[in-house]
Amino acid sequence: MPNTGKPSRDCHLCRQRRVKCDLARPACQRCIKYGAECPGYRDQQELVFRNADPTVVRKRKKRLPPPPSPSSSDSSSSLPETDSSTPQFSQNGDFLLTSSTDLVLVNGANCNAPPSLTQPVFEHWTSHSVPIILNVYSNLDFIKNIYRNCGDDGPLIWAAHLFSRTYVTNLRYPTAMYRDAHQETQRELGAYLGKTLNSVSEALKAPDGAHRDDVLATVWLLTNYELLVGSLSRTETLSPWHLHARGLYSILKSRGSAPLYTNAGRTAFWPAYSMVQIQALVSNTECPPESMEWLAIIGESQSPGEGLGLHICIFISKVCTVQARIYSLLRRRDFPGASKEYSELFVQMKAAQRELEDWMASNPAGDHLLEIYVISLYQSAVVKGYHVMHLLINFLTHYPPCPTPLEQLRADRRYSIETAQTAAQGILDAVPRVLGPLSAKGKEKSPKALFDALRVIWPLIAVYVMGICRPEQRLAAEDLLFYIGRELGVRQALNKYPDGLTIPQEAREPFGGQ
Repeated sequence: MPNTGKPSRDCHLCRQRRVKCDLARPACQRCIKYGAECPGYRDQQELVFRNADPTVVRKRKKRLPPPPSPSSSDSSSSLPETDSSTPQFSQNGDFLLTSSTDLVLVNGANCNAPPSLTQPVFEHWTSHSVPIILNVYSNLDFIKNIYRNCGDDGPLIWAAHLFSRTYVTNLRYPTAMYRDAHQETQRELGAYLGKTLNSVSEALKAPDGAHRDDVLATVWLLTNYELLVGSLSRTETLSPWHLHARGLYSILKSRGSAPLYTNAGRTAFWPAYSMVQIQALVSNTECPPESMEWLAIIGESQSPGEGLGLHICIFISKVCTVQARIYSLLRRRDFPGASKEYSELFVQMKAAQRELEDWMASNPAGDHLLEIYVISLYQSAVVKGYHVMHLLINFLTHYPPCPTPLEQLRADRRYSIETAQTAAQGILDAVPRVLGPLSAKGKEKSPKALFDALRVIWPLIAVYVMGICRPEQRLAAEDLLFYIGRELGVRQALNKYPDGLTIPQEAREPFGGQ
C-alpha cells in the first residue's frame, strides 16, 4: 500500500480487515455488528510514520513537552503512600507491582528511585484462575475446602486455568470473535485441557487415585467446563460431557460406600452424584445400580438439610428406571410388551411422585438457593418422566388389542400433560429467584451468577426440548437460555436441540390426533 503521509485512525480490527471504520468510541459499530470485541485504536504518538523527513522530525520535537523540573520531582515525593497489597493499574489496565519502600509507580513511572522503569510488570492471567473458581463456587464448600488444601500443581489447578480462561473468553466474546484470536484461544484452551486430562489420568493410575477428592472435583469441574463450551448432546452419548459424567460414576463406584459415613465424604458425593443423575435423565438410561444402596446409607444418618436432596434423588432414580424401560419398549416397537407393562409403569410413576410430594408437604422447603435448585431438578424429572409416559400412551392408542381402554389412555394422557406443564411453569417461575432480575441485561454480572446459571441449565433445557410443554413455556425457556448464553457466557444455553431420538412414529401422535 503506498505511503500517503496520512496514517489510518481506524481501529486495529478494521485496519486488519481493510474496511472502513466509523471511529466510534469505545467500540466501532462494525465490530459491534459482527459480535467481535473492538480492539481499540492507535495512540496519538503512533499516528505518524517513522520514515518522516527531517523537517517533520524537527517540528515533532518542538511539540514535545519540556522535561520535568526538579521541583516537580520533589512534589511527586509527597504523594500518599500506596498499600503494597493492593494491585495498581496502568492507563491501559495492566497490573503493576508496587513496593512500600523506595519504589512508587505512577502510570508506569518510578517517582522516587533514580533509574526509570520503562515498562510495567505484567501479572499473568493464570494467577487469577483459582480466585475466579472460588468466586464462582463460593456457595459450594466442597470446592473451597479442596482448593484450600491443594498444592500449586495438580489436576485441579490445571482445571482452574481451563475453566477460568473459558469463562472469561465467553464473556468477552458471547457470540463470535475474529478468526486469529479465536484460533489462538482454542490452541491455548486445548493445551490446558490436555494437561488437565493427563493429570487426571496419571492420578488415577495410583492405587488411591480414585479416593482423592481433588481428582473427583477436577472431573466434576470438567463437566461444568463442557457446559461452558456447549458440548452436551441428547443423542451423542460419546460427547465429552457424557464421558466426564460417566467418569464421575466410575470414581464414585471405586470410592465405594465408606466415604458416605463421613461429612466430608458426603460433601464430595452430592455434586458428583447430582451430575450422574442428570446424565441418566439426558441419556434415557437408569441411574447406577448402586444408587439405592448409597442413598439408603445417607438416609440412615442424614444430616440437617439433606432430607430434601435425598428424597428428590430417590425420586429421580425411580423416574430414570421407568423412562429407561419405556424407551426400551419404544425402540423395539414392542406393542405387546408395552400394553402388558403400561399399567405398572404408570402406577410406579404416580406413586413415586405422590410419595415425594407427601414428604415435601410435611417438610416445607425454604427460600435457600440450593433448595430452589433441587426443587427445579425434581420438576425437570417430572417433565421428563411424564413426557416419556405420554409417548408410551400415544404408542398404545395405535394398538387395538391393548387391554387398557382407549378412554382410560386418553385420561392418563391428559393427566400426564397437565402434570408436566405444571412442573414446567414451576421451573420458569424459579429462574428469576435464582439469577436475580433479568431486566439487568448488559450490566456486569458477578461470577457467582455463573454457578446459579449452570444449575438451571438442565431444567430449562427440559422445558425447551420436551414437546409436552406448552408452546409459550418452551418459548420462555428459550429466551431464558439465550439470556444465560449471552449475559453469563454459558455456550450450552445457545445450542439447538434437533429431535434426533429414534422412536416409532406412533409414539409422536395419538390415534385420531387427540
